[in-house]
Amino acid sequence: MPIPVSAPRRWVPLLVWLAAAAELYWTTFGRNSAGPYWSPIWLLISGLLLAMGAAGYVPGYQLRWPTRRTVPATRWGLAVAAVLGSIALSAGVVGRTIERLPAADLLRTSDIVPALKLYVGRLLNGEQVYAPLDLGTYTSLPNYPPMHWLPFVPAELLGVDYRWWAMGAFWLALLLYQLLLARLPMPWPERLLKLVLPVLAVHFMVLIERALAGQTIEPLVFGYYAALCAALLHRSVPARALALVACVLSRYSLALWLPLYAVLLWHESPRRAGQTVALSMGVAVLLLVLFLWPDPSSFIAAQLENFNIAHAEWAAPVVPQLGGPQHLYKGVGLAPWWHRAAGSDIDGAIQSLQYWHFAVCTLVPLLFGLWWWPRRLRLDTRLVALISLKAYLVVFYAFIVVPFPYLGLLNLVVSWFVLMLISGR
Repeated sequence: MPIPVSAPRRWVPLLVWLAAAAELYWTTFGRNSAGPYWSPIWLLISGLLLAMGAAGYVPGYQLRWPTRRTVPATRWGLAVAAVLGSIALSAGVVGRTIERLPAADLLRTSDIVPALKLYVGRLLNGEQVYAPLDLGTYTSLPNYPPMHWLPFVPAELLGVDYRWWAMGAFWLALLLYQLLLARLPMPWPERLLKLVLPVLAVHFMVLIERALAGQTIEPLVFGYYAALCAALLHRSVPARALALVACVLSRYSLALWLPLYAVLLWHESPRRAGQTVALSMGVAVLLLVLFLWPDPSSFIAAQLENFNIAHAEWAAPVVPQLGGPQHLYKGVGLAPWWHRAAGSDIDGAIQSLQYWHFAVCTLVPLLFGLWWWPRRLRLDTRLVALISLKAYLVVFYAFIVVPFPYLGLLNLVVSWFVLMLISGR
């Protein structure tokens, strides 16, 4: 549970909240307001300040969850009411966004949902899932991992639009946050602020980034990471293992953070660490073998094609209003700095940015490990895991080669869980 902050550190919660407000601004209404070069820098600074402020807050902080029986029923009611309020506030925007782009016309603007329907259809028809995909106008190799499409099998059976199904997962993520918040004691003004802020954030996200609900299923991934954040704060082996599998087998973003988490788990409890690793690897291997065993070469070849996809985005026509290709110059990633210097050598610039991406994503967990080790007796490893994950994802999406705006919105979801634990009492 939150503990009072000592007098010399009472400015830390204020720093964290100001950084969170700045991150929300630069991600939504203020996106690209400082131009495509400086907007992502301010966004990067905001996210890192949030993580650094939280790291300065947690030494000596031990997280203890009150039992469910001691939580007043009023708090549970507020948690459910917050999610219902979010649905009432944002479902209309989501519905209008989806109506403007019916599923039958999606392929004109995005191949994500049409491709996922092919994956699911093959599974339901007993066909090989990972084989070349015929999307009508072109053929593509299957590059989505199992947890990116497998949750849509029930949606297909029930006849639910995949985009609504993904948004449902997002609202479940919000419910998970609200239920955790309900278990923490804090003053009512602070509770109401933490209760309302994610509701507004969800609305701002679907309002500003229409592709989030209209063309992608990224809200499903947000749900995975919300489950991971909740699992990091608890000691349940199944919850941690399954959340890790869901995140890793939907995207590979976590790969360079996992070694730090393994060390933190081992320090917390070697027995639970071994159980978590064994269970997560067992489930992951089972899923990969189950679907990739007939022809793993097709999936591997698809991953190698990602460089060609990046090249196509970098070589896309310049949008006059943005000053560069559409998916690079929207103010959420640092790619424009490399694109401007590329000249005719686009491939060289992409490779340079990939090297930087790998370097910073390796450096952040290493720095957190070096910070944690001498303080390991005063730090709750669960908090270190959450805060280091936040910092890692901030740099991951800042240096990503093609910074699609809807991808970086994931950082806002992780921020909810960090802010939940920061108290100014």
